[in-house]
Formats: sequence, C-alpha cells, structure tokens
Amino acid sequence: EINIGDWSSDVCSSDLITVSPTYAQEILTPSFGFGLQDVVQRRQANLDGILNGVDLDEWDAWKDKYLAQTFSAQNLSGKRACKQDLQKEFKLAQADVPLVGVISRLWDQKGLDLAVQVLPKFLRSDRLQFVLLGSGDSWLEQEYRRLADNFPGRAGVRIGYDHALSHRIEAGCDFFLMPSRFEPCGLNQMYSMAYGTLPIVRATGGLADTVRHWNPATRQGTGIVFQHADVGAVDWAIEQALALYARPEDFVSAQKQAMQAEFSWLKSAQAHLVCYGKAIQQH
Repeated sequence: EINIGDWSSDVCSSDLITVSPTYAQEILTPSFGFGLQDVVQRRQANLDGILNGVDLDEWDAWKDKYLAQTFSAQNLSGKRACKQDLQKEFKLAQADVPLVGVISRLWDQKGLDLAVQVLPKFLRSDRLQFVLLGSGDSWLEQEYRRLADNFPGRAGVRIGYDHALSHRIEAGCDFFLMPSRFEPCGLNQMYSMAYGTLPIVRATGGLADTVRHWNPATRQGTGIVFQHADVGAVDWAIEQALALYARPEDFVSAQKQAMQAEFSWLKSAQAHLVCYGKAIQQH
C-alpha cells in the first residue's frame, strides 16, 4: 500500500523540478500551491526550477521559412518587411505605429480579459495596432472579435491556431503581450525575444525569470515587466512600451539585447543533468 501523503516514501520522487525558478518559489504559497503548498513546502530542500528551452531549429529569424524576409540581431532590416506583411495579412493600415501581438489560449490564467479592457483606449487614439491568434473561452473570443470589428484597420483577430501565422506574428510585431495571472514557464516570450519582438509581461513564473524590464538610465533590458494582475498595471505597461518605441535608438538596443538572450535547450539540459547528478549523490 502506498501512502500518498508520505512524501518520504521510497516510491516517491527524490527531487522535484518545475519549469522555472520563480514558479518553484510561487508554488510554496497558497496563491499558487492550489492546496498542495504544504506538501511542496515539506519537500522544499529537494525542489528546483529549470526553465524550458527554445527549439532554435524551429525559432530562428535568420532561417525561418514562414517569414516574408529573414533577419538577425546584426541586420534587423528584414523585420520591417515582416511587419508590413503582417499588417497586410490582417488588413491593417500600413502605419508606423507599434504593433502589439498575442498568441494564446483565451482563458483566465492568461490575463487577456484585462488586456481587452485596456486596448480600446490605445486603438481609439491610433497609438498602436493589435493582432491576436488564439482560442478558448467563448465569451473572450467574442470580446476580441468585437475589438476587431470596432477598430478595423487597427486590430485584427484570428480565432483558432495557425502554425505558420504564429511565426509571422512573432516576427512582425514590435511587442508581444502576456499579462498572465500565473505562468509556470511560458514559451512565447522567449520566441518573441528571439525575433526582436519585446515582451510585455507580468512578473510571474517564467516570465519574471526570462524578461528584464527596460531601464532607460542604464539602457539595459529586453522588454516591459509589470507587477500586478489588474487593468491599471496593463495600461501602465503598454504606456511604457509606447514610450520605448518612441525612442528609436533605445528600442533597437532592447531588440538586439533580446535577440542575444540565451534560451537554448542545451542550457536547460545541462541544468537537468546537474540536478540528476545531485539526486544520485544524495540517494
């Protein structure tokens, strides 16, 4: 007989790994532990967080077969062509305003109910364009369809999933919005950075571990990071992104820093080997 509550039993895992360091700490709390926090707390000494990696054969802006034009951190000229191609695909105006993208499941975790309340303010004043590819809760699908209907030429929405289009969104957008309430790791923020598309993320889970908030004083950072899962924080973050876009030298610097960030599976695999080696020595 196995006592599920006895985590010291030989039949249970010797070590626990989550998909990001921050999430490993979050699941120790009632807010993220979902009733299992006491169990995880008892195993805290054997708990590690290791980020997922990016398949660099699949997500490489210089070799991506789905793009209108390839580009790199050393030569960003092709990214403009990708933006224009994406604007054409979603029937958006060929305007030089920030293009914000989302590729996501549409449900509570992702915080996109917050974003849909904030975006009309910016679309109404022509301060940005917006595209979304995703599906999920029917009411949220309807809200984003309504957003596109209300702002033709400024917002485009595709309900469903399209692999090739997901690549074009990652490459063609200037910013990628992820206002998640929780996010164990997240991959799209890493895909975005590989394509010079700056993430706008809430500081939770793997989003907090992968995106560095842009600091105008040091001119260091790879995106925009905000703290609270509420409408005001999403509004603030988009304002910060627009301000960064309005400073072209800073914006390009952030793009290049983002594209040079290291999120390969090799790095993740090495961290797993270290963890497994430690477990073998201890047990």
